[in-house]
Amino acid sequence: VSPRNLIQKTHWPNIDLIGAQLNLYWAEFQIPVWRMGLRSWPLWDALGNFLSDDAVLDDYDIVFLDTPPALGYLTINSLAAADILLVPLGASFLEFDSTGRFFDMLYSTFASIEDGENTQRRAADLPEVKFEWDVVRAIVTRFDAAQQTDLANVIQAYFGDFMNAYRQEFTALVGQAGEQINGIYEADYREFNRDTYLRGREAFDRTYAEFKELLVGCWWRDAQEGQGNG
Repeated sequence: VSPRNLIQKTHWPNIDLIGAQLNLYWAEFQIPVWRMGLRSWPLWDALGNFLSDDAVLDDYDIVFLDTPPALGYLTINSLAAADILLVPLGASFLEFDSTGRFFDMLYSTFASIEDGENTQRRAADLPEVKFEWDVVRAIVTRFDAAQQTDLANVIQAYFGDFMNAYRQEFTALVGQAGEQINGIYEADYREFNRDTYLRGREAFDRTYAEFKELLVGCWWRDAQEGQGNG
């Protein structure tokens, strides 16, 4: 199967997708079976290698991998293939605690994978594997400044540089646009209260602006490293 056979065009110019569904969870049970039968299979690089087939990645500036908040085989593969890791969380104690535990599990899981893989790679005289990201950021979403500022400050202090500076404010535009099966940027401003529309657009525009700054910074570093190696 080639990734090109799975890519679907959308009604947005230059935006394509590869869909997924609950049946994909079948792979969580099959992957250990496949690994037992083929020890040489580069499991943790599987998604990245798959997307590199037929030079698919050369056709796109950005590829987003949207994963569930669980460290199963599918999510780990997505994380291993990623260059930038963005973790959204609400400004609540439950989500704060869950996100902290997620980062702890993320570190221990990938450290364990590295130890196990590199033991085998050293024995086979192969180069060692190392998982790393250019940028890791947590983003406060659905933020209510009137009720959540104190807790958001605690979260900011705890995660430090791992936090986005901008807190994406709660907006009723999300629910109203969703009722029409539209995204924020598809919504017709004439169908909404003017202030609601402007606040909603600003929330997502500012979130994207901060992400774009991170992305362009990563591209610039890659270009500098490429020139240095050249």
